[in-house]
Amino acid sequence: MAATLSVIIALVISITLNVLMFTRKKVSQNRSIRTTILSGIQNVSELATIREQFQSIVSFSDGVKIPGLNFNFPGTTKKFMLKYYGTIVCGCDLSKAKVSEKFDKKVTITLPPSKILDVYADVHSFEVYDQSVGIFTSIKLDDQNREVNADLEKVKAHEIQNGILEHSNENVRKILTSVAASAGAEAEIIFTEEEQPALISKIAEILQLEASKTEE
Repeated sequence: MAATLSVIIALVISITLNVLMFTRKKVSQNRSIRTTILSGIQNVSELATIREQFQSIVSFSDGVKIPGLNFNFPGTTKKFMLKYYGTIVCGCDLSKAKVSEKFDKKVTITLPPSKILDVYADVHSFEVYDQSVGIFTSIKLDDQNREVNADLEKVKAHEIQNGILEHSNENVRKILTSVAASAGAEAEIIFTEEEQPALISKIAEILQLEASKTEE
């Protein structure tokens, strides 16, 4: 796993303009602040607030083990190292947002916490080196794809452990606060925690599996 370069997607302007479009209709249609904000944010649906690029190296080795010994039968070993670049995208589902209007132009916006929206490898960036095969083996494209897909899960786990979702939540909070302000309201942003226990368990499982392979 290598260093990452964070690129925050600047969607505040476009989303705010979207809400302003509804706000302009407010007087003629007698819309409430709640309806104006809700119509604007749900029209966006899925909000991506972080797009992070990363570089990673995958190491693979396999072969037919000799029973009772810690090495392979001659001619059955295949191994390679592969470097690639990828992208991870975080955000939240605005279609599930709920807006409750309070007194004195204040609203509460409740929505699910940020999640990983996508993580993918740039297949054109694959660079294979330190590759070797035996007489009875060969390295196939499926081997490379399988190892990269497994590595992407590790990338997700490490990024979540390092706080990428919390960072995304802060970006969502800033964007929705700006959206509410454009409609003339002060907003309190509340994230539900319903998805977190399962997520934490999955992260722990992936990191534990990676640690056990490292010890081997």
